[in-house]
Amino acid sequence: MSRRTRWILLALIVVVLGGAIALVVVERPKLDDARQRVDRAWVPLRAPDQLVARYQKSEGALSAFDAAGGSDRAVSKDLHAAIVRWNRALKTGDAGAQATAANAVEAQTSRLAANVAGSERLKVDVATTDALTKFAVTKPDPALVAAYNKQVRAYEDERSGTLQQPVARVLGFDARPILVIGTG
Repeated sequence: MSRRTRWILLALIVVVLGGAIALVVVERPKLDDARQRVDRAWVPLRAPDQLVARYQKSEGALSAFDAAGGSDRAVSKDLHAAIVRWNRALKTGDAGAQATAANAVEAQTSRLAANVAGSERLKVDVATTDALTKFAVTKPDPALVAAYNKQVRAYEDERSGTLQQPVARVLGFDARPILVIGTG
């Protein structure tokens, strides 16, 4: 390899490395700001009168379902696990884990409602249907859900750009889920 080729190769490496460093320096603050906006939009949703109250109603519906003889069903076990994950995520303060756990509770409670509706024995159990009705009417403020989801979309747009995606991946800017409130 000639001396000239070595210098060109070295210059190319320096340019690529410099470009990568510049990209990290420029993009990290944008990604960090976008993630912080998502986290700030999440805080009101985990208030005692929002998702916490809703998931207490879900837990009540699950208890009634179990008492009516549904404790051996997979949906009961899955909802128990989802509620445990939600409570654990609340204690850690990790907004991403909380949103993921919230979606799991929503999905499993919707499964529970479908199980009740599809069972002749369970759909006439007053305790179970009343508990599911309480869950269904205890919804978080739609404006708070919309504000959170808007920030998630903006964050995802920021982190999934062609140049931003490698930076986000390397620096740990993980995806944040949209919150989907079930009809329960």
